[in-house]
This record gives sequence, C-alpha cells and structure tokens, in this order.
Amino acid sequence: MRKIAALILVAAVATISACTKVGTSTGVGNGNPWTVHGVLRIAGVSNPDNLNPLIGEQQTEVDLSMFWAGYLFNWSDQNEWVPELATDVPTTKNGGISADGLAITYHLRKGVKWQDGAPFSADDVIFTWQAVMNSRNNVQTRTGYDLISRIDKKDDYTIVIHLTRRWAPFVNTFFTMSSTPYPILPKHLLAQYPDINHLPYNNKPIGTGPFIVQEWQNGVVLRMTANPNYWRGPPKLKEVDYYVIPDETTILTQLRTHEKDMEYNAPASQTPSYGLISGVHIYKTPFTQYSQLALNLTNPILSDIHVRQALAYAVDQQELIDTVTHGVNMKGDSDQPPFLWAHADGLPQYNHDPTMAGKLLDQAGWTLGRDGYRYKNGQKLELALSGVAGAAVTEAVELVVQREWRVIGVQSDIKNYQSNIFFENYASGGIIQAGKYDVGFYSWLNGVDPDDSTLFMCNQMPPNGQNTVRFCNKDLDAAENDAMTQYDQDKRKIAYDKIQHILAQQEPIIITWYLRRQDIVNSDLKNYKPAHAVTTFWNTWEWEI
Repeated sequence: MRKIAALILVAAVATISACTKVGTSTGVGNGNPWTVHGVLRIAGVSNPDNLNPLIGEQQTEVDLSMFWAGYLFNWSDQNEWVPELATDVPTTKNGGISADGLAITYHLRKGVKWQDGAPFSADDVIFTWQAVMNSRNNVQTRTGYDLISRIDKKDDYTIVIHLTRRWAPFVNTFFTMSSTPYPILPKHLLAQYPDINHLPYNNKPIGTGPFIVQEWQNGVVLRMTANPNYWRGPPKLKEVDYYVIPDETTILTQLRTHEKDMEYNAPASQTPSYGLISGVHIYKTPFTQYSQLALNLTNPILSDIHVRQALAYAVDQQELIDTVTHGVNMKGDSDQPPFLWAHADGLPQYNHDPTMAGKLLDQAGWTLGRDGYRYKNGQKLELALSGVAGAAVTEAVELVVQREWRVIGVQSDIKNYQSNIFFENYASGGIIQAGKYDVGFYSWLNGVDPDDSTLFMCNQMPPNGQNTVRFCNKDLDAAENDAMTQYDQDKRKIAYDKIQHILAQQEPIIITWYLRRQDIVNSDLKNYKPAHAVTTFWNTWEWEI
C-alpha cells in the first residue's frame, strides 16, 4: 500500500509543480563556511521501521536504500534507465525478451562485491526472488514476481526468467524502480533463515551500494560511510548522515542555522520561508505522484457522467495549486504524468467553468432551488468530502473545493477519518477500500511503468485491486489488456492514449495536481540530479560536497 499511503504522509508534508526541474540559489553560492567537506547531513521527519525495503512500509526506506543497496537498474533525471547490477535492459529488439514474451534474459554485472567482500552473482538475484515469494516474509506485494514459473541460471552472470503469461510491466518491475521497489539481497548472509522479518540485517544491511551502513540509532540518526570497494569506484562523499527530526519547524530552523545540509521532499507549507535561507539551492522536481478527488461511482448521484463532469468544471485546479501549495505543484489532466512518454495529447480539458458546470447539472435534472442548492425529485445534491483527518493539505483542499462546489449549487460536507481507518484494507472495512465514501481526497504514487490496470479495470475492484472508484468500461479493459501484453513501447503508447481519453471523458477521478518534490540543499552539494519517479536519489555515488 506504499502507493497510496505514501501520498497521504507526503500530501500532508510536501507538494510538487511544473513540467521542468527548477532550481534557485540564495546567498553565497559555493564555499559556504558551514559546509563540512565530504559529509552530507540530511534531515527528515520520517523514521524508517527498518532499512530493508523488502519488508519496509515507508518511502524513506527506498530513498535511503539508494545509498547502501543495489537494484538491477536505476531511473535517471533524464527519464532513462541506468544499468546497475544488470548491464542491459532486456527488450525485444536486443533479444532480451523472447518472441513469445515469456522468457526474459538478464546479463548481470561482473566484478561487483558485497560490502563484506563476497562476490555478487546470479545466485543473489534468484535468492531475492525466492525471498519475495516466501510466504513467511512480510513483503508489500508479489505482483509481477508471482508470474515467474522459474529462473534458469545459465552461468554466474546470466539468468533467464520464465513467465506464466506475457506481462509488459515486468522489466520495469523486477528488482528496479517499480511503485514498490526491492533491491537485491545477499544470499550468503540470509539464505539460512526461514524468514527475514526480524533479522539484525534489516537495521544494519550489507549491500552492493556506494555507502556502508555503520550505525542506525532508530529515531535518531543513520550514519553511512563511503564504500572503498564500490564497483564504480569510491563515491565522492566520505559520509552521509540521515537525522530523524519529527518536527518540520525544527528542520527549518536547522536549515537556517546550517546544522543540516538537506531536507528532501520538504513541505510546501513552508515554501515562503525557504527563499530566506542563505546558501541553499532549491530544487522543484516534477514527480510521478498525483493527488485526486476520487468519485465513488456506486453513489447514484456520481454514477451520472454529467454530474462528474460538472464537478470537474467547478474545480479550479490553479487555485488549489496556488492557495494550498504556494504554487509548488503542477497541473495534470490524466493519471499519467505530463513529463513521461505515456502521457496522451489532446485530452478533454476541464478548465474552471462554473457556467458549463451549471449547464451539465441542468441536463442531468438537478435544478437550483430557492436556497441556492440543486434538487432532483426532491433529493438535494449533497456529497461528503473525505480525507485524512489532521492533514493540513487535505483540509485546505476540502475547504476550497467545498466553496467552489457551493457556487454551482452542490452541498459538500467534510467528513474526515484517521489515516489507519481511511486506508484500512477491505476486510477491515477501510473507508476507501470498502467504498464507504462519496468523494475521497488522496494521492497515488506510481513507479516508472505507466501500468494503471489495478486502478481502473473492472476486475480490480477491492478486495481484488485498487479500483476504489468502482469504474468499469469494456473499452478501457480491452486497452489495458493491450498495454499489459505489448512489449513494444509504441504499441503500449497507443493503448495508454486510449485509456486516458476514456478516463478524461468519463471523469471518475478529478486530478487536483501533480506533485513536485521540493528539496532544500546546501548550495555546495554538487551533482545532485533528482529523478522524476520512485526516488530522487538515483546517483548518490556522484554527489560531492
């Protein structure tokens, strides 16, 4: 559930805007007197449950793994794969994907060593797959991994994966930057255990990455030092320290006093203060994470397309971005980010137009009463707006939307819940999963693959998937099946274009914004090039201060 849960934590803490990365410097520039050369001090509000993303629940664990762990591929700031523990991205053109799409070959990197000196090999990749599939291990998802029938080891650095059916997102999922990324783990250290849930390894992992975990004081500080045997060569930083500071105001103070060098994913609520800090660079990076007003189509009112379109026309996306996020976030018009290849052109636009909204409601039979609200057959047009209680961003969005919908005669009542209740699973009666809401405000954090089948296909309604709006359309299902079985990107693009046009016309969700990750960084830090998906920390070996 990191995809959804991470948003609400992030939505209350951070926001994101514009199609290009933005950087601004304030103060001195290079040579800040407070810089500790070779040492990067990072502050964050998130306290990881552990450091192993296989059994972790938080986005922070993935971010921190980019220092100590290794994946098959990283995703760069140029929206391109960067080979890590594999040397080539398998495709049909290079022969890495078989003609029938059921066999995928990986060539692994030679000469890589684990941080204890043991050699990395195909055995580690196979073991990590087995760990994901081990029912005793508390992994978040086995999606994609469960399609593997077997893995053939051709030699120590070549494996062939056999799938039970064609699944185009596989290469973008398997031990790389998916929405739930898993790094490769060392077989020689972990294979002896029946499960990995509570091992000391999880708090002091040994990986193949550029930094070695030296110390993890839970809730205080994670200290990592340069790995002299890293396969790319020693990293340029000598030490990276991540400090857990559970108060955003305290972090802001320590940025001002230069006790810390970086706050990543910084809250938009403090945006006006960041420009007043001397000697920092402010990054605003478009990210594959959007916030939405999800419309529950089991509600008879919202089952009418005219009502859904009217609600969309009544929402002023730019006002939400400017008012709630201080202009940090960016506009979006589909579930695919505007800066990645899968985004469709020419989508229907719901620019703020209360007059059009009113006409659509009139067509749907909802007429204005003397009190300024709309009625149909004696029923008032009334909807509940729900989100996470206590989340400042959620509450601010709800107040703006409530006012905008009141203009067109819709009464919206705010009814929020504690996050554990709002996002509880279907069996436990969670508000979103069980469909006990009218309009829900929450976010979706995706990986690098555009696969959105779990969100919108007819067979993906909870408890079988994440289609929490209960949308069903046979043409969309057909396009989703094409997108999932076609390995050629151009063919997948055609399918995703169709999917987005159907969604934009049917409007089961109203996009409020796409996020831009806002990072406040000591201007002496060089080579920080934040990526646009999964984690911004893709090239930690190059960072220098």
